[in-house]
Amino acid sequence: MVSMMRSLFLAVAAVWTIASSGAAFARDGLATTLRAVLYEEDPSNPRGNRAEGRVTWRVEPTTDASAPSGDVTIRGDVEVPSRDLRTKIFIRRNFDPALSASHTVQIEIAPGFAAGRIKQIMGLMLKASEQAKGAPVAALSVRIDDTHFLIGLSATPQDASNNSRLIRSRSWIDIPILYGTQRRAILAIEKTSEVLPLFETVFRQ
Repeated sequence: MVSMMRSLFLAVAAVWTIASSGAAFARDGLATTLRAVLYEEDPSNPRGNRAEGRVTWRVEPTTDASAPSGDVTIRGDVEVPSRDLRTKIFIRRNFDPALSASHTVQIEIAPGFAAGRIKQIMGLMLKASEQAKGAPVAALSVRIDDTHFLIGLSATPQDASNNSRLIRSRSWIDIPILYGTQRRAILAIEKTSEVLPLFETVFRQ
């Protein structure tokens, strides 16, 4: 059953990602720039490597044809210059009945990343501070190709409620990553009270 759900999600997600990838990125409202940090495993360094970057949050009109007029998407543009990492993150409510998800998180990795190919995005975790341990959201993550990944947040009422609480109350998002080399990394992204209104808009119940 899980395998069937994953296959359906992957098929619909691929179509959805291709259909939406050419959309114009119209800005709506002011942008807020906060911190981002990439932590990477390193066999020569037991503590791993830490590279600092930034994330710029904004909202823009949702371009998904199934979304109602006036719906908005949270967009985060992440840069970690020392690792040549450039990532776009789109967080939106899901209106596609074929996807069993309350929200979707679309992650796009620009070519040229110093770590090379990404095998999988492992999900999302929320935490209160940069150094805190993250709590996972209930979600399913699928790989579309080497640079596109889609995470569907569980639509089960209890899961959706818990996910909303975590996302609205915690100040950092962790994105666990598995590289093609099998090394692991975490992209930590700050979302302080300055951008809470953006998340309240998309995750209000």
